[in-house]
Amino acid sequence: MAVMIPGHDGVMKALLLALVAPSAIAVPPAPPAPPNTERALLAWVPGEVRCAGTVVRPRSLERPLATLSWASQVAGNTVTYTFAIDPSGRTMAIRRVPKDARANGSEDIAPSLAASRFAAGQPRSDCTISYAPEPTSLNAAPVADLIAYSVNAISGPLPRPGWERIHGDSNCRDERALGIETRAFPDFKAIAATPGVREWSMVGYDIEENGATTNIATVAGSRNAALDAASRDAVARTRYYKGRRQGCRFPYWLSPAPLPAPALPDEQQFRPAGATCPARHDWAVQPALRFPEPYRRRAIEGWAVVTYDVAPWGEVSNIQVVASEPSEDFGARAAIVVRGGKAATNRGYVGCTERVKFMMGSDQREDP
Repeated sequence: MAVMIPGHDGVMKALLLALVAPSAIAVPPAPPAPPNTERALLAWVPGEVRCAGTVVRPRSLERPLATLSWASQVAGNTVTYTFAIDPSGRTMAIRRVPKDARANGSEDIAPSLAASRFAAGQPRSDCTISYAPEPTSLNAAPVADLIAYSVNAISGPLPRPGWERIHGDSNCRDERALGIETRAFPDFKAIAATPGVREWSMVGYDIEENGATTNIATVAGSRNAALDAASRDAVARTRYYKGRRQGCRFPYWLSPAPLPAPALPDEQQFRPAGATCPARHDWAVQPALRFPEPYRRRAIEGWAVVTYDVAPWGEVSNIQVVASEPSEDFGARAAIVVRGGKAATNRGYVGCTERVKFMMGSDQREDP
């Protein structure tokens, strides 16, 4: 469309006006949605176990401990592990597929698999299992799951919204205001601990005017009947200076029994051809022995065999993990341990072999 507009010199000039249909008007893009900052309880749900293509049912499949996460950080991909089952029903050779896979909050998957058990007398190989992430907001997670996390808070304290749901309408949230006259505990030594599993029991109760406990019941727990009974008895013997409270909660937990490492092989079978390293050499700087934390938490022991070379000035290099059990994580930690040392030598070595043992109470780097 042309519109004639008179100019200052009296000459009519044409100005073209572009008429755009309203439906074609450019709309600025919407601002990006804000990241989801809601706190979530992240669980890793195990799928079925297959060994050489056949479904195998575990005798006890330990669930990985839940972690806290932000909803926006949770990826939808599963995490897969391969493993074997020895004649006793224990899981061995636990490896993540692929090895460089990473997933938030998944550090307890391999340890939980190491603590799991299958039927004895049926050794198997070529086994696989996948775990899928399942985030649930703190406002929607089952209260029992929130309690379980509060007892095993491996990624930080449970946020206030979680505690609000655990306590509900309770008026018994601040024990300091009541004053503890006597806090009784179970005789933990009389309760059989489970290797690799930290068991717990949350007891609910009310407090009478005189400070005695009443209406005692197990609210949630790991289903250890002996621990549940001993925990209720301990609460029955607990006394406060003040009372008249309802909906009180108190947890008791039992540390896992150590899960011994599998048999350690003879390191000589791993000695590289052409090795010049003596069977044992001195260290100018001792390697720093540290237990892999996710396995220490479950009291799961392990070992690794590493080979390495030593420069004339004592530096350790060319570190190779040649074996580790019950999972590859012990090999990764052993490599870090050996790398931190410095050999006492002025000539250098090739083909050194070291067995690194991780035992509860004392990490060891020597023959049994």
